[in-house]
Amino acid sequence: MKPHLLRVDAFGPYADPLEISFDVLSQEGLFLIHGSTGAGKTFLLDALCFALYGEVSGDRNVKGLRSDHSAPGAVPRVTLEFSSGARRYLVERSPAHSAPKSRGEGTTEKPPSAVLFRLQGSQREAIASRTTEVTREVEGLVGLSADQFRQVILLPQGKFAEVLRARAEEREALLKTLFNTVVFERAGFWLEEKARGARIELAESTRALEVLRQQAAQEWSPYRGEEEEAVLPADQAALDLLESRIQAIVTDAYAALQRANATLEGARRSKEATALMLDRWTRRATATVRLSELEGKAEVVDDYRQRLQRAERAESLRPSLEAQRTAKGALTALEVQLQGLLRQTKRARDGAQALPVAVVLLDLVANPSLEDLSGAANALAGRRAEVGTLLKQAQEASLARAKAKEGADRLQRIGGELAHTQAGMGASQRDRQAALEACTQARSARDQLNGLQRAAQQARQQAEAAAAIRTAVQQEQEAIAVQNRAEAQRNQSQAALLTLRHQQIQGMAAQLAHALVTGAPCPICGSTRHPAPTKGEGKPVGERELEEAEQEVSAAVQRAQALTAAVAAAQGALQGLKEKAGAAAEDPEAAQAAAIEAQTVLAEAEALALQVEGLERTLAAHDRGLAQAQERIGESKIQIALLHRATAEADSQALALEAGICQALGEGVNPQEVLEAFGPVERALKELASSCQAHDQATSRLAEASARLAQELAASTFATADEVEAALQGADATRRQLWAQRIEAYDREVIELRGLVTSADLATLPEAPPDLAGAEAALEAADGARVKAVEQLGEARGTQEDIARLAQDHRALEELKNQQQQHAQLVTAVAERCQGKAAPYISLQRWVLSAYLEEICRFANQRLEMMTSGRYQLRLSNEGGRGGRQAGLGLRVLDAYTGEEREVNSLSGGETFQASLALALAVADTVEARSGGVRLEALFIDEGFGTLDPENLQLAMDELDRLREGGRMIGIISHVGALKERIRAGIEVSTGERGSSARVVRTVMD
Repeated sequence: MKPHLLRVDAFGPYADPLEISFDVLSQEGLFLIHGSTGAGKTFLLDALCFALYGEVSGDRNVKGLRSDHSAPGAVPRVTLEFSSGARRYLVERSPAHSAPKSRGEGTTEKPPSAVLFRLQGSQREAIASRTTEVTREVEGLVGLSADQFRQVILLPQGKFAEVLRARAEEREALLKTLFNTVVFERAGFWLEEKARGARIELAESTRALEVLRQQAAQEWSPYRGEEEEAVLPADQAALDLLESRIQAIVTDAYAALQRANATLEGARRSKEATALMLDRWTRRATATVRLSELEGKAEVVDDYRQRLQRAERAESLRPSLEAQRTAKGALTALEVQLQGLLRQTKRARDGAQALPVAVVLLDLVANPSLEDLSGAANALAGRRAEVGTLLKQAQEASLARAKAKEGADRLQRIGGELAHTQAGMGASQRDRQAALEACTQARSARDQLNGLQRAAQQARQQAEAAAAIRTAVQQEQEAIAVQNRAEAQRNQSQAALLTLRHQQIQGMAAQLAHALVTGAPCPICGSTRHPAPTKGEGKPVGERELEEAEQEVSAAVQRAQALTAAVAAAQGALQGLKEKAGAAAEDPEAAQAAAIEAQTVLAEAEALALQVEGLERTLAAHDRGLAQAQERIGESKIQIALLHRATAEADSQALALEAGICQALGEGVNPQEVLEAFGPVERALKELASSCQAHDQATSRLAEASARLAQELAASTFATADEVEAALQGADATRRQLWAQRIEAYDREVIELRGLVTSADLATLPEAPPDLAGAEAALEAADGARVKAVEQLGEARGTQEDIARLAQDHRALEELKNQQQQHAQLVTAVAERCQGKAAPYISLQRWVLSAYLEEICRFANQRLEMMTSGRYQLRLSNEGGRGGRQAGLGLRVLDAYTGEEREVNSLSGGETFQASLALALAVADTVEARSGGVRLEALFIDEGFGTLDPENLQLAMDELDRLREGGRMIGIISHVGALKERIRAGIEVSTGERGSSARVVRTVMD
């Protein structure tokens, strides 16, 4: 990283904008930052560090970096152009600060801000715009954190020796960043993780072997003898012994199973034979009992045989008997139905009007003849046709009446609409007149709008100017007062400058005499002897004091000139306000009232003007509405005349039709009601005719059925029909079939049972039943014994398979464990060596960093030997000792005078500065030699040279001079006078009433 241009504004002691070009200083290579104590030299380094990292190099707080000398609204800002590698960047930061509110009084807190650009010629490419993002990007570009930056590049006052005196872990963090040795650290961690994983795998395998042995012991536990002790198998041999023992148990269990199978087979055969004999014995006993039961029912079965024979003879007479019964029932039902129809027909005839004579004279007490019923029906049909014609006339009369009523209703509705339209037309005419008057007024206001706007604007401007005159007068008076004070201050500063110049002239000899040094040549005569230097009078005046007085005079003159311009501006502003106010300048209140009144008139006119378009649309709408209303009134009058004529014609037609109906049917008779009453009469006559015809047919069928039944009874064994009914009572076909089936089944079962009881197969059976329960008990016991033997054999075989599997798994896992143990031992040894946990107890990364630090010490010792005349050298130490945590990165110093190594803290202040300077320069040399990710092209040193005696200071400066040739830029902050004589370029920092200022000088003067 190399800085090029630093810009500072309202930062720290620097109130005014400041620009420092490091490119000019880098041409010299070595430059000096000097100035009086408290002038702000260190703040330049603070600005450099703040621009990059948002932090300051010293112990200052970043919240108080805004300059107290700057204007209230000034924004503190630091901008730095720097290069990293082949690219150039610009970073700009502002710290958190308080700023005046844009509105009202008081201040508001502004947060910190930052932005980073990549520069390409005159183009800027934004990289990051948030403080944290900018810091992260800068750390990546520079390659150092803020703390490391202050240890290697920017060495703050009082912390120059931090790298030299840093603890091993702090020095490790710095070297890791500079030389990117994180890969070695990762390698160590990776190896340690691999070793841990190998040990975990070995432990898991060991635990798995123990689990396998525990499982084998658990499987064997059911077969362990009562006197045998429960011992966990210790190794593979013990598992093999268990496997052979369980094999013997399986063999014994298989033999026991074979014996149980033979016993079970004998018991099964015995049980089957007993079951067959019991079945035969049971069948014989059952047949004997059943045969006795059937023989006791013989008399009942004979009774069923007799009843079945009588019912079968009566069955042949059933058709004739049922035919007579059916004919008699049908005739009785028709007679009942005929009486009901006669009553129904009479009621229908009594409820009808205008019936023909044949219907009125029909006899409905006895059964009428078919001829009378037919004549009455024909007469009624003719009468229906006549009444139908009268019904059509009644419907036409009803339509005429409805048409007349509808016309009257429409006349009433249209008359009401006509009256409403006429009333609305009058209201619309009045509304149109009001709208016309309002529109005329609004148009007039619109025409006057431009003039009213100009008048309101002029009145407002005059009122504003009249109101501002008082303030302008006060500002003019204040500007004149401030100008008078500035003129007085200018006169005072000029008088003080003249006094100082007079004192300088009077005390110049005394000043020269005061600067003489014994043995040094006089700057005037060149003599090294000064026998009688003058004492002089008063305090001598120096160039700095004179320059400050000149600067104060110049500032006072500029301030007085600026205030004169301000007075002229205030007077011009006052005159302009008076011209703008005119006559209103004498009475601002009246001018304000006139402006308000003009604005009110303008507002009213504008409101009226906005109504013009709406009022014009309203007028057009009223005109359209009036025309439409007039049109509707004409149409309504025409409709009223037409409806009057149509209603009169409909009334005349209805009266003529109703008179004809009254003449044919009588007064008040409705043809529709007459026709409706004809319907029930017609249906009753029709049903009555059908019933009379059916009654005659039923009478004939009953006579025929009675004759046939009498003939069949004479040829049968039955005397009367009642005897036949008794024989058939409860003996229908289903019941007779059931009786026949039962009789047949009874006979068949008796025959079968007698044959079964007398068969030779059942004759030899014992009297007592066979013992089947005993045979089943014996079979069940044999089966239980076999099941137990099967279970024992299955359990033994399962245990044998499990123990064999566990023994095989144990053998394979034991081989794997031996391999894992060898691998774990090897990986652990390598990891402990790389992590510094084994001899020589230095980690891999620290070993690499120690090599880099050894090279840094070699570069440092080349300069340190020259600066200390060969007395001191830096040596690496195994700080921290055993364990690798602190080993390999310690520093000690070798004293050639004593030949002993000692701690770096034992060096004096000057010796510490020499060693620290040599170490800081060596870090940059090593980084560049190794082509690391960080290129250190600049170094800033804040104080420290004051601790060196003249001889060692000369040696240190000789070493710094040699750096000019390497292209590295080194800036030094110091008050040592010898440095000013030797370093001819630098930054001069001065302070004044408005804070500090700085400038780049090519030649540093006393």
